[in-house]
Formats: sequence, structure tokens, C-alpha cells
Amino acid sequence: MAAIGFVMADAGFPVVGCGACGRARGKMRPMKLQDLDLHLLRAFDALLRERHVTRAAERLEIGQSSMSVSLAKLRDLFGDELLMRTGTGWMPTELALMLWPRVQEAIAALERVLEPPRFDAATASHTFRLIVIDYIDLLMMPAVMRRIRQEAPGVKLHVMQTNPHHFGEMMAAGELDLALTYFPGAPDYLKGRKLFSDRFLGLCASNHPVLGRTLDVAGFCALPHVTIEPVSAQIYNVQIDAALEPYGLRRHVQMIKPSFLALPFVLETSDMVASVPARLARRMERMAAVTPFDLPLELPLFDVRMLWHPRTDHAPAHEWLRGLMRDCAREA
Repeated sequence: MAAIGFVMADAGFPVVGCGACGRARGKMRPMKLQDLDLHLLRAFDALLRERHVTRAAERLEIGQSSMSVSLAKLRDLFGDELLMRTGTGWMPTELALMLWPRVQEAIAALERVLEPPRFDAATASHTFRLIVIDYIDLLMMPAVMRRIRQEAPGVKLHVMQTNPHHFGEMMAAGELDLALTYFPGAPDYLKGRKLFSDRFLGLCASNHPVLGRTLDVAGFCALPHVTIEPVSAQIYNVQIDAALEPYGLRRHVQMIKPSFLALPFVLETSDMVASVPARLARRMERMAAVTPFDLPLELPLFDVRMLWHPRTDHAPAHEWLRGLMRDCAREA
């Protein structure tokens, strides 16, 4: 109701918040907020357009009696007959003709308020803050930025340092817009959508002897391993370590890295191996002389997800960004 009052006042109507007002015909009284009704405004417009109660009712697809009631309310509200019978039909009063443009302006303004907001990617100037684990960064960001350069050149992505323990709090505080993650145990209050599923493969130099033999769990663990452990997280090792627990074995870790950066180049010149997501392994095959191999473990698929805070769920700019991420995930 307050929104209608604001629009009506902006359109030039005398609106007051409260107070007694005379109802005598012939003198337009200041309106109270509770008097304002979008249906009455639409009835006023229809009556002035049709100059006929029945046709105005048909225009709004309501009964004639309902339109007559609306006309009576309008007459009382404005203190004027608004429409008067003549020998040939109905004629608007001078006050009605003066008010009509204001009513039309108020209706149009209210319709704009009710229109769903839109995001025009082509003209937008917007910065999105993201957490993207380096695995997803390598797989998806080239396609994401290619699309942004083509469709939304004014949009900027600020990819922030991964923080698996606090990104939910960062989203709640408005410091982060989106996370593309494989983080077990993400906060339940965040919204999310699966982008794709993946599984772990082994990766080694293309001339590594492990590629020519059958590998059991003990042999796998005995190999020199490179493990990826992002700062303050074990997101890539939880699944593998859990699968080794029944065997009472652990991998022989020769090197620990905080990211996948340079991993294929380390592997191609050594006898070390690594366990990496399958999509990443296939991408690394194109980067260096490395080859994937199956692990001797029964590991389930894991989901790479897109997470966001509920406060941005219906924001047009964020809906556009999430749609872009979904599209690019299909190419990953």
C-alpha cells in the first residue's frame, strides 16, 4: 500500500497518511493511503477509455455490478461525479479529464514496479567475486572468460583465494558471490547445484613402468606419490585415504603441493605418480607427456558443485552468472 501511495504522490495526487477528510461531492479531498487501490485506478482508466460502465467492465473482465461499485467508490474518493449521463451516453467531468493522465502515469509506474528486474549482460558493469578451486579453474575458466568477453565485456571476475572453512560466512557477509567447489561438508544453508560428476585416476609419466603391469593396493601405496593439499584443506585426499583405511595402508608421499600447478611437468620427468580427477587428467595429457591409469581402489564418483547464498537466489545478475557456469560446465 505504501508503494502505491508513493507512486500516486509522484504522479501528482494529493496523498496524506491519515486524518479525517470531508466526503462532500464537488470538492476533491486529500486521499489517505488506505483509500488507494490499484483496481480502482484501473477501473478509472477503463471508464474514461470506454465512457460506458458495461464496456469498461468488459474491458477489465469483471461484472457490471462490480464496475458500478468501483465507480461509486471513485466518486466518493474524488468528490466528483467523474462520469455523467447525457442524452447520448456518458460524459467525463472536467476533473476526470484532468486526473486521467495522472491515473495512467500511476498505473504505468506501478506496472514497472511489478515487472521482474532484468540483467542486460551486454551493457552491464559488474564485478563478481568467486572461489574457484584450481582444478575447476583449469577446466572451466577459459570457456567462462571467452563467453564473458563475447557477451558481457563490462563484467569482471575476481577469483579469490580458496578458503574452505569460511566461504559460507563470506557469502553471508556479501564478500563472496559464488563458489565452484568440491568441498565435502559445505554449509547446509547455502544453495547449490551440481555442475558435473568426476572420479579419481592415477597420473604418471607416459614412460612410467606402472603402465605396463597390473597394480594392486599395496603396490599403489608403495609408489612415490605427489599429493595436492590446498591450504588448510584435504579436499582431494579424503576419499582416497578413506578407501585405504580397511587395508591399513597409506600412500608413500614424496611431495606435497598446494595446487595442481606444474604437476604434469613434475610427473613427466620423474617416477612419481599422483591421483587426480579424471577430467583434469585428460586435460593434463595435452599439456605434458603424462598418461592416466586406473586406481586399484573402488572409489565413488564425486560431485563438483556451484554454491551461493540464498540472498542472491533471485538476483538477475547472479542468475545470469550461474546460467553461464552451467553452460561452461558442459564443455569441461
